[in-house]
Amino acid sequence: MKLKSIEKILKNIEYKILNSGKEMEYTGMEYDSRKIMSGNIFAALDGNVVDGHDYIKKAISLGAKCILVSKDVEILSKEITYILVEDLRLHLGIITSNFYNWPQKNLKIIGVTGTNGKTTITYILDKILKNTMRIGTVEYKIGDEIIPAPNTTPESMDLVKMCKKAVEKNIEYLVMEVSSHALEMGRVEMLDFDAGIFTNLTPEHMDYHKTIENYYLAKRKLFTKLKDSKSGIYNVEDTHGKRLYDEFGGIGYGEKIGNLKGKIISVDNINQEMEITYEGKSYRMNSGLLGRFNLMNILGAIGGGIQLGLDIETILERLKGLKGVPGRFETVDRGQNFMVVVDYAHTEDALKNILTALNEIKKGRIITVFGCGGDRDTTKRPKMAETAELLSDFVVLTSDNPRTEDPESILNDVEKGFKRNKDYIRVAKRERAIAYAISMADKDDIILIAGKGHEDYQIIGREKIHFDDREIAGKYIEERLRKGE
Repeated sequence: MKLKSIEKILKNIEYKILNSGKEMEYTGMEYDSRKIMSGNIFAALDGNVVDGHDYIKKAISLGAKCILVSKDVEILSKEITYILVEDLRLHLGIITSNFYNWPQKNLKIIGVTGTNGKTTITYILDKILKNTMRIGTVEYKIGDEIIPAPNTTPESMDLVKMCKKAVEKNIEYLVMEVSSHALEMGRVEMLDFDAGIFTNLTPEHMDYHKTIENYYLAKRKLFTKLKDSKSGIYNVEDTHGKRLYDEFGGIGYGEKIGNLKGKIISVDNINQEMEITYEGKSYRMNSGLLGRFNLMNILGAIGGGIQLGLDIETILERLKGLKGVPGRFETVDRGQNFMVVVDYAHTEDALKNILTALNEIKKGRIITVFGCGGDRDTTKRPKMAETAELLSDFVVLTSDNPRTEDPESILNDVEKGFKRNKDYIRVAKRERAIAYAISMADKDDIILIAGKGHEDYQIIGREKIHFDDREIAGKYIEERLRKGE
């Protein structure tokens, strides 16, 4: 791409050329200076922790020939082109799309937003739609290729590049979780959505959004980006979902209200039979995803398939044998006579959902292991304790990514939510907490290890160390079985 085509790269973007460098063909775009190759354009993003402007010199040394900046900087070489773009991060998706010729326009795109349920719905949609690129909390998947996921929604530049790769692989659909942070920070600014699903809204990220209304307005942005305003799918039993449905129309789903309804017929610890009703017709289906919250997730995904043009009979046929999602109601089974469930539930509502589902199938006690993350919203801490105490027989309070906070201080905050002041114990070290819960379990008890789900790390201080709840639980179950307990 020639220098004279800078106008094409920055089409519809306000910019100022600070220095016109040597005319040449640009070979690619990067915002990470470590990935720069000869002839690349380097986008110096100004982040919360790292400022890309500090890495311009390094980028040039690795071969960058054009630098995009969001503030005035020193011109290190007259041969390098420098371009000022105010609010560069917000516009990065458009700029990258201009460079790579808008590959996302060749995909059918469905976004899923809400506090809880996003990951499960994207996995169900993956099964419904088949030929997909899937973006979300657990991983990024492009056909058969799996990429680790640093964020629920990737940086806009990465997303455009992944779309390019998906198109090259003849993939038809992009199924993605769309976080409120991504909507606020412009990571999906360059996307138009064929359908959008709203799951629910409960207090989360209040340290970032400040108010529930701000949080709602961030989520609402997804539905202003629909190609057809009536191609949304909303949980209308959630007040915010009903609000969106009333504004935009589309499909509303729920147990008792909506044009797509479902109800649980029967449930045990491995299977759930449900009745799905749409346009006056009712259908039976079975699922390995248990609980009312998973009924709602299934309804949301079915609605997504309908909005993308599939008939409900085809959708239900493809959902036969539907199993679990990594770290969501995932069981750890080593042949023990009690049940161990690992789940990502890290909000009050998610914890309530999983514990309610477990109470419906329990034969013995429910023992809950959970903690709250450090350097995050502190208001939810006592509320999580209140929920755990109400719906569990015993609670083991522990750490969950304490980050730079003192773990004991976090536990003090959480502990304020307990009302009975009994039937719980504090065990700050997470491995010891899991071991304690497993040691006290009797026949038919259920242990819920909540908060981390699929994550395979703990963040202590600024260090990320390997830690997987599933591995730890398996280790102590096997140890107990070896002892013959």
